[in-house]
Amino acid sequence: MFRSRPRPPAFAAASVSFLVVCAAAGVPAPLYVVYQRSYGISTIALTGAFAVYIVPLLIALLCCGSLSDHVGRRRVAVPALLIGAAACLVLATVDSSAPLIAGRAVQGASVGLALGALGAYVVDLAPPARAGLAGAITSGAPPGGIAVGALASAAAVQVAPVGAPFWSFVVAAAVLATAAATVALLPETAARRPGALRSLRPEVRVPRAARGVFPMVCLVVAATYVLGGFTQALAPSLAAFVLGRDDLFSGGLAVAVYHLAGPVAGLAVAGLPAVRALTGGAAVLAAGAGGFVGAIALGSFAAYLAAAVVAGAGFGVAFAGAMRVLLARSPQGAHAGTLAAVYLYCHLAAAVASLLAGTAVDVWGLAPVASVLCGVVVVMSFVGAVESGLRLRAG
Repeated sequence: MFRSRPRPPAFAAASVSFLVVCAAAGVPAPLYVVYQRSYGISTIALTGAFAVYIVPLLIALLCCGSLSDHVGRRRVAVPALLIGAAACLVLATVDSSAPLIAGRAVQGASVGLALGALGAYVVDLAPPARAGLAGAITSGAPPGGIAVGALASAAAVQVAPVGAPFWSFVVAAAVLATAAATVALLPETAARRPGALRSLRPEVRVPRAARGVFPMVCLVVAATYVLGGFTQALAPSLAAFVLGRDDLFSGGLAVAVYHLAGPVAGLAVAGLPAVRALTGGAAVLAAGAGGFVGAIALGSFAAYLAAAVVAGAGFGVAFAGAMRVLLARSPQGAHAGTLAAVYLYCHLAAAVASLLAGTAVDVWGLAPVASVLCGVVVVMSFVGAVESGLRLRAG
């Protein structure tokens, strides 16, 4: 690998591009209510779209996560952005479940490619004097971008409900295409080297030192993912049909608050010991998920937002603590396999939970299913935190 002299504009461009591709993934969430009302798209199709988004994201992340180390950052980052633009153009045509699911699948592939290539670009171009800045961006951009995209499309729908779904995606496609053109002009930071085809083989491995705590630690992380999937797939519908919010902007806000609170809280407690962050964050996550149940019972949107702040804070702290616990038990050179195992475990948990919730909503209704799902998150958080704490102290 070679590294050019740090250039703040190049670092800023890579960082903004990383945020943009994540923001595009947040654009559809507030529009789900529009799709239900205008086209009769079922809840199972909406939650299925989230699950379908996760599968290609995981495949791209696991198979192509290190591809840019071999062929160069630009050769992966630019296609990732262009694929995201193409996905937005497909989503601009949604009038039934088919284009929604197809567009979200392509969008998942785009994000999966971008997480590896653009994330590495941000790290490569980071100013040496600001060592923690790259980590803050690579960890904060995915949830923060989802929040920005959700708020932007929600605001557009609120202002112009008829044409907003189409134009939201057209604008997102244009921004992604512009980002791709910008990234194509950035200095390359990774020299081409052999092994590109070999790097496509997924490496999913839990080091021996981490195996004792891996299931319970990942149970906590999976709880954060399940709740995140719930907010993206069901929170806008919950705000509109259960919590009494007629304005569509509230659906975007219901998505954004959880995802914004996470990275903010994670950065705020960066100095907290890893085990304490894991267990304390899980407790806060459980309290927030319980707050969701209370807000649904009361039919209070204000209570829901308060619970989202608490749950989001717990997500950010618990996730950061969990990653530190597992990576500390992974020897140098085994980090990629450990991270792949964590992402596989947690994304699949979120996908399965979303599909089951979508199926159940058509049988039992939105409010009961959302309450049960949040209750499951409470149990996952509590069991994972208690068992992780006991095993870590014993080990």
